[in-house]
Amino acid sequence: MYFSSLGEVKTKSTIHDRFKLAMFPSLITGLLTNTYIISLLIVFNATHVLWSPIIGSLVFVFCYFLLRSDRMTSKLAFLLTCYTIAIEIAVHTHVLGWDCGFFYFIFLLPMVFLLNTTWKRWMIGFFNGSILLIFLWLRYTYYGDSGTHPFPEDWVANLNFLNALAVGSVVLVILIFFSRTIYSKDEAIIAANSELERQNKEILDQHDHLQILLKEVHHRVKNNLQIISSLMSLQARTVKDEAIVGILNESRRRVEAIALIHQKLYQGDHANQVNFKSYLDELMKSQHEMHPHVEYFVETDEVVLILDTAVPLGLIVSEMITNSIKHGFYETQEPKINVSLSQIESGYKLIVSDNGCGLDSDFDLKKPLSLGTEIIVALVDQIDATISHSNDSGAEFIIIFHDDIKEVKV
Repeated sequence: MYFSSLGEVKTKSTIHDRFKLAMFPSLITGLLTNTYIISLLIVFNATHVLWSPIIGSLVFVFCYFLLRSDRMTSKLAFLLTCYTIAIEIAVHTHVLGWDCGFFYFIFLLPMVFLLNTTWKRWMIGFFNGSILLIFLWLRYTYYGDSGTHPFPEDWVANLNFLNALAVGSVVLVILIFFSRTIYSKDEAIIAANSELERQNKEILDQHDHLQILLKEVHHRVKNNLQIISSLMSLQARTVKDEAIVGILNESRRRVEAIALIHQKLYQGDHANQVNFKSYLDELMKSQHEMHPHVEYFVETDEVVLILDTAVPLGLIVSEMITNSIKHGFYETQEPKINVSLSQIESGYKLIVSDNGCGLDSDFDLKKPLSLGTEIIVALVDQIDATISHSNDSGAEFIIIFHDDIKEVKV
């Protein structure tokens, strides 16, 4: 994504650079053209209008150096020189007449304008419309007019040809320069894109390699946790004290809950995210194998959690289920445990409930009386979540958490 955005920025910047580079030969040819016009005016004794090409030349020089020093944008320089040229054309046509062909120069303006493809639509319409109106006004006003300054009739056709030739030369110079600029810029873009593609490929290869390594790490962690669980199970068989056996079994269950998280990590598409719906299904399945007399129900959206959220949340669910089985069903004929996970406006809501005898009247999460409850409270704080409880035909816990969860696209 980063390199794609970088390529787009470079391309857009290059388009502006192309137009800026095209402005330089345009301004230089404008100066040469004005030099040519000054010479004509002197030759034909029309020195009283020398101010027009001289002022135009000063504008061209002014725009050239401001553009060269990046004190003026290429668009502003273009518009300033364009309307200066339009005024010059009007003055020269008024003085020397329509048939001398100064109106040819007005056709240069839309051509240079269209060398830039980043104009806004309204600007395209406004500029080309204004140039068309200027041309139509000149034709309507001066067509067939010989001008205010006496001009040799035998020179009219020659001057018309010279002006047409000058316009053609300017077009040729600008197009050649612009095409060479495009070619060199395109070569630079192609080289830059090739380098970006190579770097992107290296990054993707490194990413894939890291994903494989992370999955291998999770696989090894899961295997090591299973070994620890097996050692605890073996140890429990050699201990005669029931209290110690219970502690070992609870510890083993917690280790297995964490191992299941790592199993989901290396089985999934991402090495740092867990499909929590799949995790809950697996957790309920393992709980059913250990306590087949309890019915388990899971209702959840397809969500994924990052590792830092999934591990604490998985342990929380495991502890709540264990607490329900240990303390909630001693008078329940058909014990049931419900786990639901849904998306809400502020994040996600996890509900774990049972149909047991409910919580004691003095139950207080701020003053936990068991290790399991203490673990739940600590883990809720760890993921910056909120927890509440109630008795509704059994115990019910509601946890609200957010930020580190994304919806899975299926």
